[in-house]
Order: sequence, then C-alpha cells, then structure tokens
Amino acid sequence: MHRIDSVVKYIKGKVKTQDRTVGIVLGNGFSEFLSKIEWKEEIPFSTIPNLNSIGKDKENNKFVFGKIGGRSVVVVLGRLHYNLGYNISDISDVIFILKELGCEKLILTASMGSINPKIHVGDIATVVDHINLTGRNPLYKCDYNKYGNVFADMLSPYDEQSINNLLITAKKEMNINVKTGIFVEFPGPSSETYSEALMAKKMGADFTGFNVCNEVIAAKYCDLPVVVFGLITNYGACLTANKIRHEDIVYNRGVSSGYYLDLLSRFVTKL
Repeated sequence: MHRIDSVVKYIKGKVKTQDRTVGIVLGNGFSEFLSKIEWKEEIPFSTIPNLNSIGKDKENNKFVFGKIGGRSVVVVLGRLHYNLGYNISDISDVIFILKELGCEKLILTASMGSINPKIHVGDIATVVDHINLTGRNPLYKCDYNKYGNVFADMLSPYDEQSINNLLITAKKEMNINVKTGIFVEFPGPSSETYSEALMAKKMGADFTGFNVCNEVIAAKYCDLPVVVFGLITNYGACLTANKIRHEDIVYNRGVSSGYYLDLLSRFVTKL
C-alpha cells in the first residue's frame, strides 16, 4: 500500500470524514483560526504512521476536522517548510491526503510581501498566477500516479470561481477590497535581495513569498481547485529601505489577524 493510502486509511479509522469538504492549509501563525471551528477532532502529525513530522513545530502540526457555519473543513495546521528539512514529496503528500479525504476545494493561507506600490501591508490578497523560482516541482519523481501522468497543465492554476467568491464576500460582508496579482516564489528562508525583488517586479509579479507554488502544483495535478488567501505582511526589498525582519512580519500578521481570520471563516461558507 502506498504511504498516502495508508495515512488516509489511518485517519479514516480515527475520524468520520465527509465528502464536499474544504481543505485549508494554515500556517502556525494563524492558529487562532481553530477557535472558529465547531465539533473539532484533532490528529497530530506525530501520531500518524508513514507521515513525516520534523522541525521545531512538529508537536503543533496536526489535522483538524470540524465545521464552520455548517461547512465541513479539514485544516492542516502547520505548513511544511523546506528549511525545516521536509522533502518536496512531503509537501505534495499533504495535498494528496486532503484530496483523498474528500476535499473538493483547497484554501492556502499565506503571508506575502508586496512589490507593487499600490498594495500595502495589511491588505488581503489573492493570487491569479505565479512564477516559481524555487527550482523545485512536487511532480519530479512523484511516485503517486493515481491521478494520471505528471505533465499537469498549469495554464490556469488558481480556481476562478473561488477567487470571485472571495472578492464578492469580502466586499459585500466586510467592505474589504481584496487585491489580486501575480505571486513569485523564492526558495527562502532568507528574504530576497533588492535586485531579486526588482527583477520579480519587472517580470510582472505583485507579491513575493515562500511555500505556495509547489502546493498549488500538487493540487492542480490531483484536480483539487485551489485559492490563495493571502495577507500582505511586509514590503519587498525594492519598495523599502528598511530591513525585512521576521519579527516585523510576525507583528504585522498579528495586528491584521482579526479581520483576516474573520473573512476566512466567512469565505469558507461560500465555497
């Protein structure tokens, strides 16, 4: 049995899963979102056989099952970061597991930097296309061939219906204008240089960040419609003379988390 199938079998033996579920990949920085989930059942990564769990956040990473406004959700708390030692297959495995657990839509939360002077810290943003500069692809040597050949089409990687639902929900219910744009991903964990940010801007990108593109590619391969629910937490190096400090990003994320997570919970019910 493939490791993904064994993980799914283990989870289904612990939790009653449901079809028509929304999957959410939630960074540890947004963990307070879990308080909005009803009827929670949690399975820590560290208790699941054949699921890699490493790094400083491994004790916090878990699958959380429940409902938001009557909509079934499966939340992955703790994005798997390359710099913690995860392999590209670990990252794609989580997306495939969500698909096999019955998810029909996927939301990827993300902290992003703006390289567009019209997009500011504190803005909520979503991605319409991306430029993957990581040098990585989750379909390279992919050994889970359930979804067909690995030559996945990436012409329209982001789900237009979900994007439209987000824009309408934000404007109607919270009077928020969600910014849209192109995301460029660098390998990280260091921030981009001035010249790298300027290059990305000249390539047409609006946001920078880490750990999104390969999750999107994996979702596209397994036919799981995906949308990025992003928060602008800093300006890119080409828009500021200040150092890009992680503690500032964490602070800005905390200041904005109230309305960000409120809109996220509203958006889930519209999918």
